Amino acid sequence: MRPRLTARQRQILDFILEQIDSRGFPPTMREIGAQFGISSPNGVRDHLVALQRKEYLKRIPEKSRSLEVAEDLRRDQGKPILGNIAAGKPILAEENFQGLLNLNTLFGRDAAIFALRVEGDSMIQAGIFHGDFVIVKHQPEIAHGEIGVVYIEDEATVKKIFVEGDQLLLQPENDAMSPVVIARDDDRLRVGGKVIGVVRKM
Repeated sequence: MRPRLTARQRQILDFILEQIDSRGFPPTMREIGAQFGISSPNGVRDHLVALQRKEYLKRIPEKSRSLEVAEDLRRDQGKPILGNIAAGKPILAEENFQGLLNLNTLFGRDAAIFALRVEGDSMIQAGIFHGDFVIVKHQPEIAHGEIGVVYIEDEATVKKIFVEGDQLLLQPENDAMSPVVIARDDDRLRVGGKVIGVVRKM
């Protein structure tokens, strides 16, 4: 079992983990100092040395961002971004590493964002297929023509939403299916939020 951390050591370790989680790489000593109001580089170094001594961190020589968190403390950081691909192949080389890709990278860490798994094929013409995950930002209103999630009697559905007076038209993106019309003040209706992304496993 590792030695216990002081309150400040715990804060610094949490900050390092958060930065790795959100950006894909650890903060610099200067960034740590700025975050905690530590003006002296030696002051930051003392905390990092203590975290190393207690085996929460280790430093990798010859790397500009040399901090590495102990393996059992690491969070799922996502998948590596290894370059851009436009008209050719990406170069799968370490020097082409551009960061890590996860949902926080794409959509931010907003607590109002959640995911739902799609069942059915009512939205295939919008590129949303059975088994996909839609990423939803919870909000009480959905603008006319946006794709959103609504709940009818606690059953969620994803549709393109059209506001028509005191009614909502829930339009599937599948020519074989018909829209659903429901009164905006219907007690069975609850707006879940706006669809801001789709995640699919090929």
